[in-house]
Amino acid sequence: MMRPWLLAGGMLAGAVLAVFYMVRVPDVPQPVDDAVAWVGDRPIARESYERALEAVAGDRKAGTLREGDRERILDRLIDQELLIDRAIELGLHERDPQMRNQLASAMIDFLVRRAEDDASGASERELREFYAAEQFRFERAAQYRLAVEGAAVPLPDGFLLEKEIAQRLGPSVAQQVVGLNVGESLAAGDGAYTVQLVERRGGDVASFEEAREAVEAAYLRRRGELAVRDFLELARQRTSIVVELD
Repeated sequence: MMRPWLLAGGMLAGAVLAVFYMVRVPDVPQPVDDAVAWVGDRPIARESYERALEAVAGDRKAGTLREGDRERILDRLIDQELLIDRAIELGLHERDPQMRNQLASAMIDFLVRRAEDDASGASERELREFYAAEQFRFERAAQYRLAVEGAAVPLPDGFLLEKEIAQRLGPSVAQQVVGLNVGESLAAGDGAYTVQLVERRGGDVASFEEAREAVEAAYLRRRGELAVRDFLELARQRTSIVVELD
């Protein structure tokens, strides 16, 4: 019996491979020099084969491959290519909504991963320029320490975010707290109690050094977003699109 990982993993990998076959993303080198097999004019990359081997080994209790696993896995990858070819010949990618969604998602994932890989070696200057242009991304959320006098109110010690204050005291009180100066108070609960702002922290932009990991992560995400946008813009320019909405 075929293991579930081969069925599920094969569907996902098949979707990605089908995208490569149909969309023919430009400037993506074929792994000609490192193929473990060819199916027609398409190679099965050694990297894909090695990932499949690792997945099967991880599925074993002993964490190792059994005799014959390598040959069976390669056969499954070849079968996958043959099935993809036939599915495309039958036009399943055009008729099956689920497959269309999978292909679109796989294409986006591919573009994002490729862009993030290209951007992973960003220089210090590039990261600092991104930080300077996108500082809003690195604002530290303001936090408030409150003191309540009057009726018993379930308010924990320590600092709270605005949304946490809203959950406990209501949105209206939270909005008023944000506008208080340290030491000021407001009446709440129809005058049943008062809330004093004891201390405020945050609400500023973290320095580049403090936010460096977040800057790198945001930079990679942004490059991925731009890669998808640029691909779609180029594809629209190169493709005849006729809209016939009434």
